[in-house]
This record gives sequence, C-alpha cells and structure tokens, in this order.
Amino acid sequence: MMFTTSKKPRLLTDQDRLSSLSIFKRTEEPHASGRVIRMNSTYLELVDGIYANRGMMSLIASFSIGLFALAQIYTIYSVIVDYYLNPEWDHHDESSVLASALFSGVITAAVATGFITFNRTIGEWFRYTHYPMRFNRENRMVYVFRGDDTVLEAPWDDVYFTLRVNSQAFGVRTLGICGLVLKDPKTVQEMFVFGYASSSRDYCLRHWEFIRRYMEEGPQAVIDAPGFRYCLPIADKRETLYEGWTALVSRDAWNPVLKWLMLPFHMLFFIGRLVCRVTSKVPLWPADVEAACRIAPGDAYIRDSSTNPDGYR
Repeated sequence: MMFTTSKKPRLLTDQDRLSSLSIFKRTEEPHASGRVIRMNSTYLELVDGIYANRGMMSLIASFSIGLFALAQIYTIYSVIVDYYLNPEWDHHDESSVLASALFSGVITAAVATGFITFNRTIGEWFRYTHYPMRFNRENRMVYVFRGDDTVLEAPWDDVYFTLRVNSQAFGVRTLGICGLVLKDPKTVQEMFVFGYASSSRDYCLRHWEFIRRYMEEGPQAVIDAPGFRYCLPIADKRETLYEGWTALVSRDAWNPVLKWLMLPFHMLFFIGRLVCRVTSKVPLWPADVEAACRIAPGDAYIRDSSTNPDGYR
C-alpha cells in the first residue's frame, strides 16, 4: 500500500485484537524516529512511510519509458534514413514498413501510459510530494491526508490502534502501526498507516509511545525525545535537492558498510525522486482543518523546520 489510508472494508482480525494498542497505557520510552514535520501545543504532524524511499518506482518507470522512447526514435530514424532517403528503395514494402513503425509507436505509447497511470495510482507522479497526518490534542482528532485529495477525520478516542505486518520477505517481518476506523465493533471501515515501520516490535512501540504521549500528556512530555532533533523541512513547501538526498540515504546512514554498498542505488533512486518532485504538488490542508488546528499566539512548544540547525531548514 503506497497511500497512507486504505478504504477496503474488512472484519477485525484476531491479530488486530492481539496487537491492539491502548491510548492510556505507557509502553516503551518515546522515540520520534525522524518522522516529525512540525509540532506545537495544538497538533503533531507526521510524514507518511513512503516518503524516505520515494523515487524508487519513479526510476523504474522513467528508465522503462526512456528505453521504449529511444527504441521508437531509432525506429523513426531507420524508416527515414534507410527507406525514404534511400534512392534505391522501390517502395514495394512501404505498407509493412509504416505498419511496423506504427506498431512500435503504439507499444511505446501504451508502455508510457501504463507506467504513468501506475505511478499516479501509487502516488509517485501527479499527486503529492508526501501524505501527512495530524494528531490534534486540543480537539482530540486525527487528520490523515488521503491520496484521493480528501482528508480522513477520526476522533482519537474512537480509533482502534494496533500493530500490523506491513510486509514479510525471507523470513523477516516488517511491522507498522495502524489506526482502524470501525463501522461497528467487528468491521473495519478504513485503515490508516503510520509513517514508521521496523522489524523490531520495540522500535514500533517507541514510535507509538511518542505519539500517544504527545496526545495524552502534551508536547512537554516528548519535546526532548530521541529522534526529534530535526523537523522534516517539507511543511507547505517542496524539499530541496539536498534534503531529498538526505531523506533517501538516511535509512542506511547508520551502517558504514551498507551506506557505501547502497550508494550507487541511492544515486539512481535520486533520479527517480527528482521526477517525482517535478510531477507532484505540495499537500495543503483544507481551510476547515487549518481552522481546527490554529496555534495559540506565543506557543512555547512550536517546533518546525525554522527551529532546525542551520543548513537543514
């Protein structure tokens, strides 16, 4: 799932119940996990889970479209030079030559359309640069920026929070945190997924505790939490090229060996991220959400990119 929310109705599972999270019970020590866009006494805004890796699918699509486009250009060049500019060509097979060129063009157009549609569907192209969510502790509401230009609004006290398995490969499970909006006690109407995932259950619980403690105890309870040195500088604006590169490599930066092994891939993914950046627009919250999230004058707990150290604003 590439978007933050999923509207597929389903039954509440036994796993949902076994891994449920209480908004009133402390778990681990809080950790912001580098996912905060901004925080104040009114709301906490976090980024979606795909933000750090955004650009991978764009690279594949751009490379594929480019490859087919080059093949089409070569076909057109060959038709002109090898046939129409060739004085020895007698035009006896002109219909088959034109049919081949037309067929090549149709295939190229179909491939381009398919990749553009797919990347738009998963939110990489012609959508938004990221898909934020807000946790408003004043009105106890959760606002989630959907991929379809609408906003999910759900009462914090009514959401069923739980851990889920985001993915599983080669025996390694990646866990994430999700909120379930229930239609009735047994039926999930909509699900939204938090922007942090890990193979470690404890790490997921630490991120959950950061959000839970903010909502239940206030910003003063998490202002010094680890992983909250910087706010992501993407609130109401596009990331700079440097910030995009930093977001892309940050996941592997802790491991000096993996960092260098992944460098060639990161360079390629960065090309895809640039395509995503150019084709996407910055998400802006609707006026009613902004009105509900109005910050009090003189708020001492305002944290956003303007409070970051120089060089990352």
